[in-house]
Amino acid sequence: MSTEQMKAALTPANTNALNAPTLNVLGMSTSVKLTHEQTYGQFSCIEVSLAPRQMGPPPHVHYELDEIMRVLEGTISVLQGDEVIEVAAGGWHFRPRGIVHTFWNGHDAPAKFIDMYPSSQDFAHYLEELSQLGLDMHNEGVNPFAPENIARFKALDARYNHEVFYEQMPAFMEKYGPK
Repeated sequence: MSTEQMKAALTPANTNALNAPTLNVLGMSTSVKLTHEQTYGQFSCIEVSLAPRQMGPPPHVHYELDEIMRVLEGTISVLQGDEVIEVAAGGWHFRPRGIVHTFWNGHDAPAKFIDMYPSSQDFAHYLEELSQLGLDMHNEGVNPFAPENIARFKALDARYNHEVFYEQMPAFMEKYGPK
């Protein structure tokens, strides 16, 4: 048994973990607040800001990851399976692995939440990679919805053992998107 002392981690207010930049993840302002590395491979968390009526990611399912959401401002709409629930500021929401879900801001005010990942999977790093992939596609001047680029997204998703249903996004936006 190791007797090495673990170190506490601190991310001061209005900063990101390890002074990293704020990410653009599928158009969402995303800040990593505690990294997997800082918590000895046990946990990571992010803060996400959504503009009024801003959509979140396509519906997706994690096969090894649970998520805990704490809404800080506004109200977040969450699709879990076939049910839509509203999580208002101060509310908590647990999304267990194996359930298709997504989220968005379906309201006229900004919203902000923290998502926590109590897992040995480094999901915050996935979001960093996803942000970089989106930036790369933008810099390449390619259509991210072209089949060859969806394949690039799906390859990244598979490395983190989750599945994103990109093909459902048009119908999802039609049903729940900005009116």
